[in-house]
Amino acid sequence: MGVKQYGNALGHKIIISLYKIFGYKLVSFILNFVAFYYALFAPSVRKSLQSYYDKLQIELTFWVYYKHIRFFAYSILDRFISRISKDEIVFVRENREVFVSMQEGGVVLLSHIGGWATAAHSLNANIPPMHMVMREAQKDKIKRLERDKKRANESIVKVIDLNDGAIAANIQIANVLMNKEIVAMMADRVTDSSKTVDVIFLGEKVQINKNPFDIAFRFQKKLVATFVVSEKMKEYKIIFREIKLENKSLEEIAQEYMNILENIIKIYPNQWYNFYDFFN
Repeated sequence: MGVKQYGNALGHKIIISLYKIFGYKLVSFILNFVAFYYALFAPSVRKSLQSYYDKLQIELTFWVYYKHIRFFAYSILDRFISRISKDEIVFVRENREVFVSMQEGGVVLLSHIGGWATAAHSLNANIPPMHMVMREAQKDKIKRLERDKKRANESIVKVIDLNDGAIAANIQIANVLMNKEIVAMMADRVTDSSKTVDVIFLGEKVQINKNPFDIAFRFQKKLVATFVVSEKMKEYKIIFREIKLENKSLEEIAQEYMNILENIIKIYPNQWYNFYDFFN
């Protein structure tokens, strides 16, 4: 499934340069106008979010849509800032002991909510190395820009790139789990139409990525759902929820994850960044 990307490397460079010269407050002020511009001139994104807000029974006014785009803009800013000045961003961890207990490795479920990439850049818990399974589909110049900003925990958080092929990725994932390390995977978006699981989300049957649940189920590894949500400017809450595997089917495990995600989304509705019609 292709999802359009917004922004360009020049814009990111300008924002980072302004941050280095004038600090976070000025950049965040400018982003308010950037978000307003996109809210005015990206009607297709608003249309794609309509069914999502309908399910939440929230009227998608221009102001609601603008705030949604503004949260997304801040998440991108914080993603870069956390690489070059990680102390600028504050993280409050809920149920941190669940995450730290993954000393034998396991599977972390991520979602397109809040600033998961920002949290990954700032991860410094005493855990085994984490391997992010993702498709590095960013525009080439943006990808190079982000790689130029090397983070301090580069040896802790690594990437398994799905662009290298499914077979190569599966071998790497198996090796990671056998080495008692951690695999982190996106669970709320279909990446392979042949590998999906049906769940109920906001009252409707939808399909999500089957792979992370299947891997945890087959390897019988600890499964931890992780959500990173913005509480206020420069402050995020990281929420950890362990999903027990015992005496459950794969479908039941996936549904439990989706129930947790639904509860969090109802609290932070404008921080879910699946910018396509999720229900159609």
